[in-house]
Amino acid sequence: MLPPDFENVLAHLPQATLRVGPDLKVQWLEADFARKVGVAPTVERGLLEILEYGRSRDALERAVREGREHEGHVITSTMRQVRVQVRRPQDGEPPGAWILFEPSGLDDEGAFSQVVQDIARAVGETLEVDSVCSAAVTALVRCARVRRAEVFLCEAEGQGTLRRAAVSDLAESESPEDAFDPTADPFVQALGTRRAQIGIQRGYGDSMGSIFAAVPLCAPKRTVGLLLLYKEQGASFSAKELDLWTAAAGQLAVAVENARLLREAQAALRVREEFMSIASHELKTPLTPLKLSLFTMERRLATGQAVELSSIFKSKRQVDRLVGLVDDLLDASRLELGKLEVKRAPLEMGQLVAEVVDQFRQAFDRPFMVDVPRQRVWVQGDRNRLEQVMVNLLENAHKYSNAGELINVEVEEAGDEVRIHVKDRGIGIPGADQAQVFQRFYKARNVSHRNFGGLGLGLFISHSICNLHGGNLTLSSAEGQGSTFTVTMPRMSQREVRELPPRVLLLDEDKEHEAEAERVLRSEGFEVLTVRTGDEALRNAAALPVDIILLSATASQQEVGIFLETFATLPRARPVPILLAGARRPAWAWEGTVLCSRPYRADELIARVRNTLALTPEPGWPVAEEATVRM
Repeated sequence: MLPPDFENVLAHLPQATLRVGPDLKVQWLEADFARKVGVAPTVERGLLEILEYGRSRDALERAVREGREHEGHVITSTMRQVRVQVRRPQDGEPPGAWILFEPSGLDDEGAFSQVVQDIARAVGETLEVDSVCSAAVTALVRCARVRRAEVFLCEAEGQGTLRRAAVSDLAESESPEDAFDPTADPFVQALGTRRAQIGIQRGYGDSMGSIFAAVPLCAPKRTVGLLLLYKEQGASFSAKELDLWTAAAGQLAVAVENARLLREAQAALRVREEFMSIASHELKTPLTPLKLSLFTMERRLATGQAVELSSIFKSKRQVDRLVGLVDDLLDASRLELGKLEVKRAPLEMGQLVAEVVDQFRQAFDRPFMVDVPRQRVWVQGDRNRLEQVMVNLLENAHKYSNAGELINVEVEEAGDEVRIHVKDRGIGIPGADQAQVFQRFYKARNVSHRNFGGLGLGLFISHSICNLHGGNLTLSSAEGQGSTFTVTMPRMSQREVRELPPRVLLLDEDKEHEAEAERVLRSEGFEVLTVRTGDEALRNAAALPVDIILLSATASQQEVGIFLETFATLPRARPVPILLAGARRPAWAWEGTVLCSRPYRADELIARVRNTLALTPEPGWPVAEEATVRM
């Protein structure tokens, strides 16, 4: 007969007691068993149900079934490691065994204090992240009585790829921990919940393995990594111990985060200093000749001499260069503040590319190869901003390649996207620099600021403009072999393209006939341009691609010749068909040119225009790019 206060006495002992039969079913357990061990077995249920499978559990089972005493450690289903003692019954008692469970762990605040001091000392000596982590794991192995300690840091913001930053191991030999799996549940849970997790590290062969703790490194605003602690076989982590190492991990996380912030601040300062140096040089470069030129003009005017026109042109070029530098700085500032706007409208990329390349052909004596699809490729884009991107890419291709080298520009249709490739055979970009060329103020290391000017903003701005259009700007390059920059943009849908009005450029010397043709065409959904005089007016009107030219057959040869020659000087991505309006084909017209009646008859005019648009120009077809006329 047990004394009535027996249960009260057991509650004050560190061990938890239960009795099992030879079949390992629980016969009796003390009331405080769950509080002491962290798991609650049930009477008449098997003891093995609350234990993790392993060699230690097998040893406990064999001892009970064989009726012998045993001491060892087992792991509970709640991932706690506990020390067990099996006591066989006295003679005359029922078969089975008494089993004492004792929590295993180290509640050593002195060890914790020593580890924190060592981390603080490391932070005082250096803020280099890996050095601080190395000092931390060394202190943990030395002071905290753990067999192995590791620090893994998140490579990206939030929960990115984990990188092993430091490891300290008493064994100094290969172990199961070397094969780290970041997708294992304890690691994922620790990062996700920002709370320490307990796990089992399986051993090699017949080795038992051990328990480990995955402690997240929690900085104030993000989780920066994991601290992994492995105990010797047979030891475990108490709740108090986990709290201590969680606090130590917090100190380490703050040190890691501070080191990262310091590194970023130092990098920003280096970029700022480099930018100030480059900017002062770049701004001074055009200012010096501009100042000299203005001084010369001032002196000539003061003495009554004429100012040379070439001096004005040179000054204007330097002013334009200054304006470009200031615009780049303003665009970079707007991008940083999120205030750079794009005004989207239907834009045909083949035409835009042809116009920009034509500007470079006129400005520089070098070969260009342009390849655009036969069919027009439309996007919703800001013409000025996308022209800025193309100008920047062509300027770079021209700047970083020899004058005689060919520059290839290709417009490519790729499903729902349009891609523009700008390829040069210049100095190329080193592989180590390619991931950074789209950053502000960055220049590849093989670019000399003395030989190649610029603020290092062009690619940053171009990349940002492409992103604002829902596209991208990418790079393929090899040092010494040239570079290919690719602009990717979403194409307009076929439905949207079908809704775009065809554009007709109309020339008729008779104002009444011109007004009638314009009325008829507009009523059928055409966009009509009526520009008869002035080169600049014609250039402005033809900024977007023209689908067809409608010419009066009775216009004078001189008027038609001036019109066609002016139109032919405009850059065209594709030839533009011509439709003549009149009773007969004039002498200066090409054979086979399609005619329509004039005065205009609505049905016939619309039919002729639509038929001409449906035909694909063939070699010899009368098109505006063939600017010669027969007199």
